[in-house]
Amino acid sequence: MTLVQIPSLAEIGAGIGLVAGGACDKASSAVQHFINTPSVAENGLNLLAAQIDVLEQLVAALREVAVGIEAVHDKLAITVELEWQSPAGNAFRQATAARQQQAQALQQTTVETATLASQGIDELRLLISSLQSLVAAARTAAGTTAGATVARVCA
Repeated sequence: MTLVQIPSLAEIGAGIGLVAGGACDKASSAVQHFINTPSVAENGLNLLAAQIDVLEQLVAALREVAVGIEAVHDKLAITVELEWQSPAGNAFRQATAARQQQAQALQQTTVETATLASQGIDELRLLISSLQSLVAAARTAAGTTAGATVARVCA
């Protein structure tokens, strides 16, 4: 026959206290980890925000292209004013004038595209900022609620 020793109530209470204390420490650590570690959504928003800089570089390059096209337009304007009185000169002036109009239209389109892209980037920045604020508020609210619950259960 095997003899089983039943622990006293004080020993059982001490054991429960050790288990509960460990669980409370783990729960508290988990809440702190949740609060301090960025979520997948936050990491994604941060990555998206970093890519906006690349878009701004593209817009800056587009503006440089517009300046270059304007320079071509100006050179074509000077060429059209050349005094070359002959059928070939007239044909050259007509062709140059047509290219000048194309350059002007292209330059205008490029400037408009860069302006629209800049506005889009600004709107994207605002949207990302709003989403980051909402995620941070949700994280704070969830962390506060979880922390209060752990504190109440473990008290």
